[in-house]
Amino acid sequence: VNGRELRCKVVGEGGNLGMTQLGRVEYALGGGRINTDSIDNSGGVHSSDREVNIKIPLNGLMQAGSLTRDKRDPLLARMTDDLAGAVLYDSYVQSLAISLLEKDAPARLGEHADLIRLLERDGLITRAVEYLPDDEAMTERRTRGKGLTRPELAILVSWSKISLFDAMLKSEVPDDAFFVRDLLAYFPGELVKKYREALANHRLRREIVATVLSNAVVNRMGIAFAHRFAEDHGIPRADVIKAYAMAHEAFDADRYWSAIQALDNQVPAALQFKLFGRAIGLIKHATTWLINAKYTQRPIGDVITRFKKPIAEIETLIPDILPPSYRTAWDKAVESMEKDGTPPKLARQLAGTMVIGSAPDIIDLSREAKVPLAEAAGVYFGIGDRLRVLWLLSSVIGLTVQSAWQALARSNLRDDTYRLHRLIASRILQTPGKSAEERIDNWVKAHEARLKFGVQRLQELHVSTPVDFMVLAVGVRELRKLSQL
Repeated sequence: VNGRELRCKVVGEGGNLGMTQLGRVEYALGGGRINTDSIDNSGGVHSSDREVNIKIPLNGLMQAGSLTRDKRDPLLARMTDDLAGAVLYDSYVQSLAISLLEKDAPARLGEHADLIRLLERDGLITRAVEYLPDDEAMTERRTRGKGLTRPELAILVSWSKISLFDAMLKSEVPDDAFFVRDLLAYFPGELVKKYREALANHRLRREIVATVLSNAVVNRMGIAFAHRFAEDHGIPRADVIKAYAMAHEAFDADRYWSAIQALDNQVPAALQFKLFGRAIGLIKHATTWLINAKYTQRPIGDVITRFKKPIAEIETLIPDILPPSYRTAWDKAVESMEKDGTPPKLARQLAGTMVIGSAPDIIDLSREAKVPLAEAAGVYFGIGDRLRVLWLLSSVIGLTVQSAWQALARSNLRDDTYRLHRLIASRILQTPGKSAEERIDNWVKAHEARLKFGVQRLQELHVSTPVDFMVLAVGVRELRKLSQL
């Protein structure tokens, strides 16, 4: 039976090769819902991996005479439910990752094509062997407004993880002391409680850490995130993963994932995907910031100590500290999410992602100027309000791109906007004043003529249509001029 002949809506493969990959793709292109056999049967392989990784240290303890089989076997039996829960959760997150990729597949076809070429260049895949579309087929998909199908995305999820796993093992990143926590979290709680030292010294500890991190990055941030950033900025992929781990912990990202996942079967999946997009956007920005600020050269623990607590403090100031344009955008975001069915607490939390990403800049500004966080935040958001920075950033982020070069240009424009915003805020914090508002007023008065022209130009750009790359480039140029005052 060929894929196009199936009249069912969903196919789940309970065994290997229930369908060929060509059959899966044909069925998916016709609207059928299907993964691959490796995705549908991932639990079995995953269970075996965890079982082996548990038995390695326990067998070592048995050989050393500190554990008997009579004690080991009941312990293994008691861990069955914990192990099953971990395997099912990992499978759940992986399936969710494919759904998120599928949602944006047509818009990200160029990005996915670049990833395929990169994996080919690295010698990891052969397109024909994996039944991935060639360039001609990609062009046809683009013309028809279609992206890669779930079975094709599932193949790329697997190879993306393998690629990042290999990159991690070739680096020193898995050796960072911070990841002992992730290593121990991989094992059931009872095992950690009784044999913590043996697990911490696991002979496959680097491989386990690399697996956990490569899975996390691909599942949460997408198949091309780490590869594309590394290619665009000429840095090792392992550094991108390290920065992601820093960002994830500093912003306590699990609270976003967990709260959105808890809405399963309570709200439409389409809404959950939109909410995930807000959290993903925040962590992407934070990862980028940490890399640009060269924090990947430091131990992860030091970075967490520097940022995590102050980020939480700044979050308590939101939304009360936000000036008009920021507060209006925050209110609209909350209203929109609640109208769609998002619980009020989560809506407020996610609305904050559009401004809390600036927290690292505010924290550094506070330390440099030796002022309280609230004052640094007041200056940062206050001058952003006057210079229409929120509009400029939102417009840059909203630019539609169709190639890697356009995406890089958009990224550079966004990074420049953040950098110039911070530089202007730094200049204002050097201006005398007893409050954030007074410092801003004094700086404005000191440069009134030049600011008048710059603000007017930004206002003109704000109302211009269409808002394209050239319009926004002019806006960023005006910010650059003001940052030099």
